[in-house]
Amino acid sequence: MLLTKHEKVTFKNQTVYISGQAFLNCSFVDCTLVLRETIYFLQDCTFDRCNWHVDWVLMWGSPESIVQLKALVDRIEQAQVQLQEQLKQQEAQAAAPSGEGKSPFAQ
Repeated sequence: MLLTKHEKVTFKNQTVYISGQAFLNCSFVDCTLVLRETIYFLQDCTFDRCNWHVDWVLMWGSPESIVQLKALVDRIEQAQVQLQEQLKQQEAQAAAPSGEGKSPFAQ
């Protein structure tokens, strides 16, 4: 099966069907991501405030389907951690003194 390739694309406020596609270095912002039971590829993508619609049949006795679902959940968790780290950095930058009124001799 050939996958439609998307590289370095930013998707904003869209419904994006992940299945049957390859995404490399893409950003998803405020999107609904739809994933069905077919091949897909995600590499070095970022996810910001996205909702996931997952339609997946887990076959009894098929460890592969469990492994695939766990990999997806891991990817979603990584995106959430990344977003939390970005928010903490932004808060720290906003709280940091701007340098006004500092002595040029202060260390």
